[in-house]
Amino acid sequence: MDFEGAKKYLEKFISYEEIKDFHYGEDTFNLNRFKKFLKDLKIDYSKLKFVHVGGSKGKGSVATMIAKYLWDSGYKVGLFTSPHILEVTERFWLNGEDISKRKLVEIIEFLKDFCDDSGLTYFEILTVIALKFFVDEDVDYAVLEVGLGGRLDSTNIVSPELSIITTIEKEHTEILGDTYEEIVSEKLGIVKEGRPVLIGFQNDEVMELIKSKLEEKFDTYYVGELVSGDLANLQNKKVAYKALEILLGHVDEKKFLEIIQDFKMLGRFDFRKIGDKSVLFDMAHTKRSIENLINSLKANFQGFDFIFLVSLMQGKDAGAILKFISENTERIVYTNSHEIRGMKAQDLANIVEGEVIEDLDLAFNSLFEKLKKDQVLVVTGSHFLVSKILSKLS
Repeated sequence: MDFEGAKKYLEKFISYEEIKDFHYGEDTFNLNRFKKFLKDLKIDYSKLKFVHVGGSKGKGSVATMIAKYLWDSGYKVGLFTSPHILEVTERFWLNGEDISKRKLVEIIEFLKDFCDDSGLTYFEILTVIALKFFVDEDVDYAVLEVGLGGRLDSTNIVSPELSIITTIEKEHTEILGDTYEEIVSEKLGIVKEGRPVLIGFQNDEVMELIKSKLEEKFDTYYVGELVSGDLANLQNKKVAYKALEILLGHVDEKKFLEIIQDFKMLGRFDFRKIGDKSVLFDMAHTKRSIENLINSLKANFQGFDFIFLVSLMQGKDAGAILKFISENTERIVYTNSHEIRGMKAQDLANIVEGEVIEDLDLAFNSLFEKLKKDQVLVVTGSHFLVSKILSKLS
């Protein structure tokens, strides 16, 4: 099996990132079945130290900052994140490098006979790969980012040194529920009795719900309240710093500042100079993350005008997201990026007025060709949109 064959094999498994209608419950996401599968494979992950990061926004950034600091401090560190932008190897990180294609193929070949009739999902298979990779490498710390929700996520089988809940927003409402009450309950499902939990920046309603649910049963730490206008990356850095303080007792401020100074992630405030033209890719897909994106754009690109190419998935607060974008640009172009889960470009234009170019390649190319030197083309709203365009550029 070569790498392309391995990717095609993985794609045979059902991916709930790719479909719209399914039942969210314990019969679909069965953690006992998943634990048994790992036990049968003799993947003993119980000896590893885990940091488990959930929430709605910033969890990937927080997980990555924590992993990089621990690695820079001399620990052997594994990191499992999602989604990937260009290659599935991005999801599995060890000591500063993504898993090699050869190693990924090797693990998939080991798992293949067990997986074929397992009933596991695409994300569950990826979680198995991550755990086997980290166990085989005998890492000192494994940092896991929750995929969806928390309570029924396949990463929620570990007993972590620390659970972290980053900012919670209304997203995946068609799956997790329409209310903060429902969404908070799902996110807090990763909190374990007898293990510390760190609560990141939240709005007042969410913070009140969290405090009422956790009560005095858990060893709980709080970073602070959500401050309007505070940049997301600053909030994420504060959460990562506090998490490291809880884990290690002390954080070397100079080392932490060096790590975050040039902190970048593919598809997250990802600025590209292509010839003499400026393009920025960002996977922001909630009202708060769009606000943070635009605040960061204004801070970093003073004197520039912004042109937005936007695609959104169903279950997002499209009205609030698009209203905020429209207030900060003179031109929005809507496109399609996912046939099943995506909102149609015309439906977006019916919510907030904008141009419609349904084919995303045509949309990007037409905007890019006419882009002026004092403009930034901002591609945002969905990781599917960001991934597909970046894949073409690469």
